[in-house]
Amino acid sequence: MKKPHFRGYIASALVPFDSKFEINESEYVALLKEISQADGLCGVYVNAWVGEIYSLTPEERQRLIKIARATLPRSIPVISGIIGFNLHDMAKAGLEAKEAGADVLEVFPPFDGTLFFRRLMASDEAPLQFFKDLAREVKMPLSIFKYASERGLSYSTDVLLRIAEEVEEVVAMKASCLTSADYYQVWSRLNGNLSLFVTGGDTVDMLGMMMIGADGAQAGIMALGRENWTSFIALSLGGKYTEARNLYIEKCAPIADHFYGAPLSSFRRHRRGSTTALIKEGLVAMGRFTSARVRTPDLGATDEEREGVVGLLRRMQLLS
Repeated sequence: MKKPHFRGYIASALVPFDSKFEINESEYVALLKEISQADGLCGVYVNAWVGEIYSLTPEERQRLIKIARATLPRSIPVISGIIGFNLHDMAKAGLEAKEAGADVLEVFPPFDGTLFFRRLMASDEAPLQFFKDLAREVKMPLSIFKYASERGLSYSTDVLLRIAEEVEEVVAMKASCLTSADYYQVWSRLNGNLSLFVTGGDTVDMLGMMMIGADGAQAGIMALGRENWTSFIALSLGGKYTEARNLYIEKCAPIADHFYGAPLSSFRRHRRGSTTALIKEGLVAMGRFTSARVRTPDLGATDEEREGVVGLLRRMQLLS
């Protein structure tokens, strides 16, 4: 049986843009250097969902990988997201990422192109065959990007188990579940077959998921108050659950709740700024970025949303 390869904290690297909406490489390097100092770091995730993967060109994605590989210690794996709607495009993106220096590919679902493709996710064979074919083409470690079932774009636990057991290259999974009850089904079936990293839709349910069991956590929101999140992960992995719970409730849950609210609530629908934009506003307030720009069709935060983020960080004592 395959043993987990990763344990700890996977950090998502957000991408700063300058006034021309081009990558601000100096600020990106500075962020990577800050990330590299994080306790328990076991991987840095570039070209993530909050890392602008949908707005970047293939050349820009490669450039970010090259910068990350040149900036980070060799001991820290660079994990790159890849997207596409067919095997050819996904394999091409994977090979480009590999050439640029990525150590692991995080594979976004290739079934999001049409309603028919989404139905293929419920198949017993389509996801398994896809990962077998992709592994054969790229010949490198793979991580599954799993959406929560409520999103209408999720692999079944049975299929995930088959992928983990039959595709040797699949070594990890970002296990997005909106509730601890759903996550328990994933953990109880897949634990030991691959490294499981919780994200919980970046909601307060992440606390319960870490208590159930995990190999670590990865979520873009952890860029805000990084030390608190990494301490929470370390305490959870060390079995110090009371301390982990107290830290999470005091330092982490208010941030998750402010940015996300309850899963599938109207809170998110009534917000204009995207998750990426709001996290960037936080990084601007903390002096990491000089701009919270996002590329269209994504939307930036309103003045009210920006003030809300700054007020939250001030209350959490994250601003100097």
